[in-house]
Amino acid sequence: MADFDFLNPPVEFSELDSELGKKWNAQCCPMFYDEGYVRLGSIKGVYARNYVRFYERIRDFQVYPDDIWVVSFPKCGTTWTQEMVWCIVNDLDFEGAKVGLQKRFPYFELRANWSPSLTKLITQTVLEGSKSEDAPEGGNVEGGDTEDRNREFFLDSFNLVENLPRPRFVKCHLHYSLIPDALKNENSPKMIYVARNAKDACTSFYHHSCLLDGYSGSLEDFVDAFTSDNVFCAPFWTHLREFWEVRDRKNVLFLKYEDMKKDLPSIIRQTAEFVGKTLTEEQVKILENHLSFESMKNNPAVNYEDIVGNMRKMHGTAHNSKFMRKGKVGSWKDEMTPEMIAKLDAWIAENKIEGLYES
Repeated sequence: MADFDFLNPPVEFSELDSELGKKWNAQCCPMFYDEGYVRLGSIKGVYARNYVRFYERIRDFQVYPDDIWVVSFPKCGTTWTQEMVWCIVNDLDFEGAKVGLQKRFPYFELRANWSPSLTKLITQTVLEGSKSEDAPEGGNVEGGDTEDRNREFFLDSFNLVENLPRPRFVKCHLHYSLIPDALKNENSPKMIYVARNAKDACTSFYHHSCLLDGYSGSLEDFVDAFTSDNVFCAPFWTHLREFWEVRDRKNVLFLKYEDMKKDLPSIIRQTAEFVGKTLTEEQVKILENHLSFESMKNNPAVNYEDIVGNMRKMHGTAHNSKFMRKGKVGSWKDEMTPEMIAKLDAWIAENKIEGLYES
């Protein structure tokens, strides 16, 4: 797709050319996002320029009635929800759950994140470098995958999802406007959306961006970018609002991270009912323990430490954090200054969604 014609694209897009947008782009690892970010579609979602190349493949992607999609803005409880859903549907098959979540429940549009130069870098640094390893990178857990599956995970996530055994489990961070067309009616496959309050989402996404994307800005810089819709997957409120507006469809389950923290057994039961499963109280208790933060943090199938290692190897920075960081509500209080909090409070007040995070 190197000869893609950006003068005649299949979707409208504009440059991320505001001062804060340029600053955000400059603070991301230049080796990773050398093509920069763009505002995509009528909602002006912020995505890597490569999304324009893959827009039609995303839009026209074939789905099946028994697919289950977990969708969220980044760092809003996605991994936690994925593991819960997979275990429920697979009758608490904890042996099968030892396979890396990124292979059981892959990230649909991951391929569109990579620019051509990053694709080459991944091939040279991760894939070719892993040939001499005893176990493939990205799958250092029991049930590790072949080199071909590893290559698909990094370089062709669409093909990986297409060829998953059914029922397929799919992770997605796209706005509702940008998901495959076949997911946009009440007879579509099941979608589970998970939301999180803006302050915790911002704090967690900052650490994630430093850890995986080599982001070099400060938390203050990130708050500025986040509240001005100049980070990956922004606008945050548009992302939430679009799915909130379709929450009553029979194929949509809308969850909140805060409710999962407050009463996980109830959310497990609600999710089980949504996917057509019945769990005993003992099974709910067992799954609750499996999904505890301590269990998830120490579980190599879901803690993404292997992926973090690969990304650090490429961007060369050593942000002192982990993919599974704190896993609690209100962690922003430990890190944000009064000025940052005031900026977020004002932004939240301007964008409140009736019935959802109104304050």
